[in-house]
Amino acid sequence: MKIRHKIVSLLIPRLLRETAAWAKSFADGDFSRRISLGAREEMEELADSLNSMSHQIQLRMEEFIADKSRLEAVFLSMFDGVMVIDGRGAIVLMNQTLRKFLQVDTEVTGKKPLEVIRNIDIQELAERVLTTRSRLESREITLLQPEERVLLVHATPVLREGAIDGAVLVFHDITELRRLEKVRRDFVANVSHELRTPVSTIQGYTETLLEGALDDKEHAREFLRIIHDDAGRLTKLINDLLDLSRIESGKMKLALEECSLETVIDRVLAGMNKEAGKNSITLKKDIPRRLAKVRIDEAAIAQVLFNLVENAIKYNNAGGSVTVGARETPRSVEVSVADTGIGIPQEDLPRIFERFYRVDKARSRDLGGTGLGLAIVKHILQAHSGEVSVESRFNSGSTFRFTLPKVV
Repeated sequence: MKIRHKIVSLLIPRLLRETAAWAKSFADGDFSRRISLGAREEMEELADSLNSMSHQIQLRMEEFIADKSRLEAVFLSMFDGVMVIDGRGAIVLMNQTLRKFLQVDTEVTGKKPLEVIRNIDIQELAERVLTTRSRLESREITLLQPEERVLLVHATPVLREGAIDGAVLVFHDITELRRLEKVRRDFVANVSHELRTPVSTIQGYTETLLEGALDDKEHAREFLRIIHDDAGRLTKLINDLLDLSRIESGKMKLALEECSLETVIDRVLAGMNKEAGKNSITLKKDIPRRLAKVRIDEAAIAQVLFNLVENAIKYNNAGGSVTVGARETPRSVEVSVADTGIGIPQEDLPRIFERFYRVDKARSRDLGGTGLGLAIVKHILQAHSGEVSVESRFNSGSTFRFTLPKVV
């Protein structure tokens, strides 16, 4: 019995040292160390239990780290911007998308949102979600720097044991959505206005005729001419709207064929000779003898040229000229329509291809323009993988250029 006690007394210090070393490794995060407590059955059973516990914890930690890595990867690659704040309102995490939205390239951890974003609305939203028990707070904010951007922010609290421990803010970029909504509103307003003017004119002169003006042959003829002109304007507006709608919706199917661009130009210029003659405008062509062929829908490109040449005639000066030119570039054929007309002010150039945008609204309506011609030009050329641009100086003429991929 004494011998057994002596053996145990000798083993215990070693067992304690072994267990202490194992516990220290365990505390340091090393779960791979195994403990050996001796050959006795009781000691082996204890060692196996501790080793099994260590192994299970190691597996759980590896799973946790893997899950954390996957979560961080999803968080960082999200299309929407995300910010996580703690219970004190300090930033814990900000993903790359939000950093890009806000042009943030500094360390953000531990800072308040206002210190990083300089937007009081975001700071107030963060504080509100932390101080109320609302499940969701939303706000639309507009950022002016580094560029104007509209963001819809949703904030929701993070609850732990019934208490608010932080919050998650998700930022949706709705800049393009708001722009499209404005375009739609402007489009509806412009269409309503464009339709109202000729309809009101037609209705007014028709009522005048019905009330007795038919007996006044001289005035009746003039009234009928006005009605005829405004009906034609309505027809053109409706046709342009249908064309634009068909192009933008993708329902316009291009019949692409390899052809000579000069043939299309000649046809358009021949069709515009009469109109040019009314205004004493000279039509010219400046095209090299050999010009690379292009793959186009002839009818669509003829419409592009017709719109550009028609505008060049309408907004020209009496006795002026319109020159249609073409030249080859390494990958395309560039076509130009230059006039000697009234030109376009510099401040109007960025918006010239917008629907219903007019530089001189009164003159445009007097000349029968719908304000859709250049928008149609732009969309047809985009459908051909081409581009369009304009150079102009007020009272010094304008030059419209567009490109078409050439057949190599």
